[in-house]
Amino acid sequence: MCNKMLGMDIVGVANAIRRFAFNESPQAESDASPTHVQHWFLSYIWTHQDLDVSQRDLEAKFQIRRSTATEILKAMERKNFIIRETSVDDKRVKNIHLTKLGASICEASQKKIDEVERKISQNITKEEVEMFYKVLDKIKVNIESI
Repeated sequence: MCNKMLGMDIVGVANAIRRFAFNESPQAESDASPTHVQHWFLSYIWTHQDLDVSQRDLEAKFQIRRSTATEILKAMERKNFIIRETSVDDKRVKNIHLTKLGASICEASQKKIDEVERKISQNITKEEVEMFYKVLDKIKVNIESI
């Protein structure tokens, strides 16, 4: 008897999406290129350029710990993908901005991300997508209550 495990299936799908989205990059093995997570961070920052994006925003979006976000952002700064500048509204907050290199990576990878979005949502109705997000939100709440 084969028992399905929701968590394992979610991890498996996430890994498949990550491989599809970024492993075909010609620079996939380079230390100067973004990691999978850095690609997603860059994409988030790029698509929210009209807002002030902070580390806390990334922590919330990607559901990661502060220490994890700090290390990822430090690595991105070392690779010259981003800069962090003190917010004019709150001196305790640093807003994250793309460098020219970071923006050029986003422009190149956004086509792939758009392709991934089209591929994973094909043959899925708007109603099914809405239901998926409802279920996903419930899973998030369940995890947060652990």
